[in-house]
Amino acid sequence: MKKISVKNIVTFRNKTEKSQKTFLNSLGKRNEASLDGGGDYWVRSLSALSNAVKAKNTEPIKEKITDILNDFKPGMIKQTKDMYERNLSILHNYEDFNVSSWLPEDARILSKNSKKAIIDISNLPVQITPSQVYSFEEKENNYVGAIWFLAKLEGFKKEELGIFAEALHIYMVANFGNNHHVSAKNCLIVDVLNKVEINYQMIVDEEIPSLLFATLESIKSTR
Repeated sequence: MKKISVKNIVTFRNKTEKSQKTFLNSLGKRNEASLDGGGDYWVRSLSALSNAVKAKNTEPIKEKITDILNDFKPGMIKQTKDMYERNLSILHNYEDFNVSSWLPEDARILSKNSKKAIIDISNLPVQITPSQVYSFEEKENNYVGAIWFLAKLEGFKKEELGIFAEALHIYMVANFGNNHHVSAKNCLIVDVLNKVEINYQMIVDEEIPSLLFATLESIKSTR
């Protein structure tokens, strides 16, 4: 296995025992432009939200709404029309949102370009792709945090979002832990369709169960 995305870890967990092996064998052959949380299907809304965090205002969201509306064409096939409308729905949810509320006051956006997106976790290569990473100071200490926007047509359960939060915290420690403290409460996961937010501190406090490592062990035993 070259890599497995966190989305596919969650998908594996939701499969029946009989279909889990078939699912693992199919990885790498699947079309990621799907309704189940990743790929190009949601890129218009997720990228706009990411850009809004970087800009610390909603202008990228409003611009993307205009762009999508301009892309509507007469005779557009239903599948494409549905995709545009679903992305618009997400953007409308946040067009008047205070995006700065997702960030500490002095947050500085950091580049992810030179960082590892594939992290070895329990001897499996897990792909972790946060939307934005940032640094900030608290009590004279240097911290890092991150935000990861997710979309899935039927939404995510909180414990599924917790798997993303666990993976995000591991990514942050691996890539930034040498020079910064990693803020558990600022490892934030946002389900943008349901407007549900959870963070890694909720795993630490056992408000949400820790499921990542048990699921990875199940993947290894199923392969």
